[in-house]
Amino acid sequence: MDTFDWKLSRLVISCAGGLEPFLLQEIQAIAGSDYELVRGAVEGPADLKNVYKICLWSRIASRVLLPIAEFPYKNEDDLYHRLRQIHWQTHFALHDSIAISTSKEGSVNVNTQFLTYRTKDAIMDYFRQFVGDRPNVDTRNPDIRIHVHFGREQVQVALDLSGDPLHKRGYRVAQNEAPLKETLAAALLMSAGWPDAAYPRLVDPMCGSGTLLIEAAMMQSGMAPGLIRKGFGFEKWAYHDKSLWRETVNEAVEQDASEDFPFQIKGYDSDNESIQSALKNIAAAGLEGAIHVERRELAQFALHQNPDNQAGMIVSNPPYGERLDKDADLIFLYRAIARRIQENCEHWRAAIITNNVEFADALQLDNPQTARVYNGPIRCVIRSGDVVRRAAFQCVPTRIELQHDQIDQAPAKDLLNRIKKNVKGLQKWIEREQVLAYRLYDADIPEYNLAIDWYNGHLHVQEYAPPKSVSPEKAAQRLQDALDSLKLLFGVSQSRLHVKSRQRQKGNQQYQKLNETRRMLPIAEAGALLLVNLDDYLDTGLFLDHRPTRVRLQQLSKGARFLNLFCYTAAATVHAAIGGAKRTTSVDMSATYLGWARNNLYLNGCSESLHQLVRSDCMAWLKQCREQYDLIFVDPPTFSNSKRMQGFFDVQKSQVELLDLAMKRLEPGGLLIFSNNFNRFELEPELIERYSVSEITKASLPPDFARGKPIHHCWEFRHK
Repeated sequence: MDTFDWKLSRLVISCAGGLEPFLLQEIQAIAGSDYELVRGAVEGPADLKNVYKICLWSRIASRVLLPIAEFPYKNEDDLYHRLRQIHWQTHFALHDSIAISTSKEGSVNVNTQFLTYRTKDAIMDYFRQFVGDRPNVDTRNPDIRIHVHFGREQVQVALDLSGDPLHKRGYRVAQNEAPLKETLAAALLMSAGWPDAAYPRLVDPMCGSGTLLIEAAMMQSGMAPGLIRKGFGFEKWAYHDKSLWRETVNEAVEQDASEDFPFQIKGYDSDNESIQSALKNIAAAGLEGAIHVERRELAQFALHQNPDNQAGMIVSNPPYGERLDKDADLIFLYRAIARRIQENCEHWRAAIITNNVEFADALQLDNPQTARVYNGPIRCVIRSGDVVRRAAFQCVPTRIELQHDQIDQAPAKDLLNRIKKNVKGLQKWIEREQVLAYRLYDADIPEYNLAIDWYNGHLHVQEYAPPKSVSPEKAAQRLQDALDSLKLLFGVSQSRLHVKSRQRQKGNQQYQKLNETRRMLPIAEAGALLLVNLDDYLDTGLFLDHRPTRVRLQQLSKGARFLNLFCYTAAATVHAAIGGAKRTTSVDMSATYLGWARNNLYLNGCSESLHQLVRSDCMAWLKQCREQYDLIFVDPPTFSNSKRMQGFFDVQKSQVELLDLAMKRLEPGGLLIFSNNFNRFELEPELIERYSVSEITKASLPPDFARGKPIHHCWEFRHK
């Protein structure tokens, strides 16, 4: 066998795109300063000890390649003859199986699949000529891997001394749908500065199958990531030194302090299957007892048992990529992450990986650092920085400051005086309950047939259709007088005045857009954040009159299975979720409202693995549903004849069938709350006979809707 001259070769250590700076820093720490960044990889002396150390210790590297030939590419025949000239027998034996892979730079015009076959032919023909037989090809578990790379000027032929890619540590025995590669997880942790004695705790609020947690524990305890791998590519290489390899492994084992290291690493996830996968992976890594994981969704994220007020690090790989619904937007999930970590982890370090810079920006980290990387084919960013509390996520109440001196010069003085009186009557309630959205006026004076609502600094004005006795010109002038007066009294700009004309809606008209602003305003309500749109639809996305009912549902929901029928934007579901509901189901026919509902859930850190959204006709869905619920909210429209329905829905005529179906889904001892806003509605006597029914209309109305006729009617239903 010819002697292989190490001095004529240089190792090429590759990694995922964008991780080169992390890789260079790491390899120099492992193998010395002779290694440098060249052509998107780290290159350095091909020292056998360093090969072993890099394969065993690198957390960032994908492959360790040893080039054995390099030449210009002319054509496929020339490639074949060049490959035949390599002394393959000096590197592996006939009985060793092989696998061949090829790659190319983007500008190189070659057929890599065809050239893979030509490479195989050249190697097989070499062995036939010199040995009389050919080695086997094994693409799944070969003894030797050969890699051919076609650059712009040269072809490089290399042995892959790592074997399987180095991100395959050996502990991933279970995974969720979108696992993070171990090498990317390590880079994310390095970007945050982990491990750091000043930040001894680490938490992943969306831990999935636990990759970040395991990599963090291995880094903190000094565990070599390659220790539990089944094998490496160099083990069947002719120049492998078993004695030197054992020595290198023993050195790594001596440095492993995982058995007695004081870990403070925790992970949470809403999905039970992910938690089970994480537990299996932690055990496979030999880190049982070192990492705590539990099922907890982001909405319930809070840090406990931190008597020393220790700082730490928040790291995560949140969902990204394809949106689950065209009307849903993951930006609201990232805002929920920001809100939770700002409330619980101020002055901590944080790092995430995502495919969208806007998502990373949503965290509003201080002293941010950004690295652009690839997660497979997906272009991503790693964003790290310091957690600081931002006012944007506190939803600070905007107090009403009435300009009393403007009333006398306003064209609608009677309207303003009535609003002034209403505000005075609501003031104590507003301050006590910290209410951000409420009704100020509801057609209290016949001349001004309007509903006026305050949305934390914005005025939302709805004009009811005027009677036929009022001319269109007079109605238009009254509306303009009212708007001019409102701007004077509240001192709001035109951009914060939102005006709509409310006519009787039929069919799908209630879902039709009025505008395309897509501006969403978050409104805080008893711990929930609920999105309203004051311009694009007739309704804003939040029924203000149901505020007490939503808060009550939150109080009743801990550990309950909650069903929300005709869920609209699922505001009630959000309250149930943050109240600790075991799981929820929300049903509505409108894709628009379900997209909105998903955004509301995202914004509050609620996972769809626990909170199901169903697009269906509620009556049809109830007929096929077999699940049971402890708490049900039913708030149907007065009338609907949507094309997605069989027939039509009339709340007066359909109430018995609807409530009978819903009560079949109610667990014994459970509670159903039924509400509707049909002002002439009468509950059928047979329902009162069949169930235990209590009317709670008065108690369900908030102070801002206590004037005049009830805007809705509400009952509690229980099984007798």
